Amino acid sequence: MNATEGRECGELREERGIRRAAFKHEPQIRRDTLRFLDGLLASPTGCATLDSATDELGSKHSDGGRWRASIPKRLLAIGLIVAERVVRSSRPSRHAGYLTEWRLVNRPAAEVTRAALAAELIKEAGESAGTGSTMTVVEPVDASIPQTA
Repeated sequence: MNATEGRECGELREERGIRRAAFKHEPQIRRDTLRFLDGLLASPTGCATLDSATDELGSKHSDGGRWRASIPKRLLAIGLIVAERVVRSSRPSRHAGYLTEWRLVNRPAAEVTRAALAAELIKEAGESAGTGSTMTVVEPVDASIPQTA
């Protein structure tokens, strides 16, 4: 196996692992995708890391948080973001490990995606009312970001 084949094999394994981890976390993925989009849209540079989609920087994901990698992968696949650079995480549980800073490349599409996702979360919260659900709807970090009712 040469280096290219080895890298491709590793990428396939990584992708399968992320998909398996994401399978059970769709509600969290949608919520954190909304937070990540809010961070990108609010940033003066249009750049953010997944740290911006974290409730409490000091907290640790009990399940390892591997499912979070699906958030930028999905936005990358639909052409909303590109990798800008590698930075160090602000989360103590990541031990200042490396993570990607992403740059928003299609603001109008990101705003439409954000509005649709917010509407979906509001609808889910309404449907789960009275069922004991603890679904939290996240408000945008910037009041100038359009909201849906």
